[in-house]
Amino acid sequence: MSSTAETLSKEPKGLPMLKDEQLQLQTMIREISRKRFSDISGRRDLLMSDHEHPDDLVYGSHLTVIQIAAKDLRITFKSHFSISHVKTLTQRRNSPDRTPEQILKSTYDLFKEYSNLVAGGISQQLNSCGIVAGISLPIATSGFDELISSDELRRSRLYDFWTIQAEGFHYSCSVAAEIFETDLLDLFVYAESSEGEQGGEIEIL
Repeated sequence: MSSTAETLSKEPKGLPMLKDEQLQLQTMIREISRKRFSDISGRRDLLMSDHEHPDDLVYGSHLTVIQIAAKDLRITFKSHFSISHVKTLTQRRNSPDRTPEQILKSTYDLFKEYSNLVAGGISQQLNSCGIVAGISLPIATSGFDELISSDELRRSRLYDFWTIQAEGFHYSCSVAAEIFETDLLDLFVYAESSEGEQGGEIEIL
């Protein structure tokens, strides 16, 4: 399977999709989301694909959210997961009898760190083409909070929804990008070969 997700026909009706306006940006964000999770989990068998139901309101019982912001650009990245679907990622042989609270905390810690790594990678890529971007602190919360903000779907945002999975676990990612200056990313090209390079310090918003 290609590292870049294959295009599926299932898309939210009438919702502006990131790939239709900024394909390079979509490719960059997806690839960083896959590579960073491979780095943090040690898994090299990750499969990435378009979300089968991108018009769902809730993509998991929990989520983490982080923002990458620059002048005339704001990207909101979320990872969505259910504890039962990712439990194997935080299991330890020396602590098999963890409480639900311990499992939730360790899972939140994992995905918050993942959010930091993804946001940092996106920020570095933007910086490489002259767009100085900072990142927020990640937040972990109930996935059902999405129901509260579901009325915030706006045509001024560009959306993307995908899944990452391997044997024993799967989770979803989503992005909402607001581009206030349409010429900002016209010259942006995702340089996959330099994605792992350090792009300097990252500003925390």
